[in-house]
Amino acid sequence: MRLTVKKIKRYDTVALLESIGTFKKGEKGAVVEIYTTPYEAYDIEIVTDEGKTKGLIEGVLPQQFERLADEGEHIRIAAIRIEEDGVRAAVHFSDGTEVIIQAEDLYAIVS
Repeated sequence: MRLTVKKIKRYDTVALLESIGTFKKGEKGAVVEIYTTPYEAYDIEIVTDEGKTKGLIEGVLPQQFERLADEGEHIRIAAIRIEEDGVRAAVHFSDGTEVIIQAEDLYAIVS
């Protein structure tokens, strides 16, 4: 299965997948800067549940955090395209995510 993840944008809400410095795994924040050179990295402003800034983490790698769905955001299937060989399907979701899945795996999920 291949997964394409929606691109992170400035001001997206994210959560840490691991502790970084004094910030703990699971803490939330907002992306405030995006870098593409020499590699993909992000500056994230960590905030409290009350919205107060705790600090800034610079140069966070994409695998160190995840984008959180916005409140009220519902992700739906937008389209399903069966590949020409009939063995795979591309499932597109409303958040821009795309999953390529084998037909037998799709059948097992819906059975």
